[in-house]
Amino acid sequence: MNSLKRLFRPLTLISYADLATLTSAILGFLAITYIIDGTVKSYIVALFLLPISAIIDGMDGALARKFGTKHDYGKYFDSISDSICFGIAPSILVYSLYYDISKGPALDILNDDMQIEFRYNIENLVAITASLMIALLSLFRLARFTTGEQGTNKYFEGLPSPGLTMFIVAISIKYSLINDFDNILVPLSIGLVSLLTVTTIPYAKARAGFLLPILFGILVLFTTVILRYFDNDIWETAWYAAFALYMSYFALIPFLIVQGYFDN
Repeated sequence: MNSLKRLFRPLTLISYADLATLTSAILGFLAITYIIDGTVKSYIVALFLLPISAIIDGMDGALARKFGTKHDYGKYFDSISDSICFGIAPSILVYSLYYDISKGPALDILNDDMQIEFRYNIENLVAITASLMIALLSLFRLARFTTGEQGTNKYFEGLPSPGLTMFIVAISIKYSLINDFDNILVPLSIGLVSLLTVTTIPYAKARAGFLLPILFGILVLFTTVILRYFDNDIWETAWYAAFALYMSYFALIPFLIVQGYFDN
């Protein structure tokens, strides 16, 4: 038994916080598999899994503070997990929902006869650019967060990757091929919002006075996705509530933070 413990020593260091991180990563991976399936129902299941992943991801820090940890690489482990759940998964989601291969390649310089012929499709070009921006900017933001001091700061600098993913979930559940909606402005908007991850705009952390409002907003979004899965007509009403709550986090709270409203 002792020899097995020595052989698999890294596994003996797993803490409650690590289990939360692992669970979040598993949900992110499962979301990717559902996205790849490519059906309307599978897309909705992926949109269902990502908010759960965000909630569980927010638990690892609290669990580490309460129960401790046996190693010092927790924040790196968390960032690797986040890169799956809130970098790669939403990037693939945006590509799958907004890139339409029937419209032709986003950008091509050779025709079928291997002759130079410059071709492009602006809608697909915007879709794949937005997808790349989500992946690259989220990874950059996570690297900056992991090596910096944001973990100890009162607020995040820039839109956190889970926050960007929740925006993508909120937009995609209503304005995508899930509801036969096709408009170039949607992936364009998503790409522009992803730029906020690399700004210095302050965003609230899911702690103290912000914990319950943020959690409530995610649960409303989660409920909206469930209602849409079962084609319940209430889902659109719930969506407006979820979107309004998200916009409060996205725009109103950062404005109030800058104005010093929460400093008292």
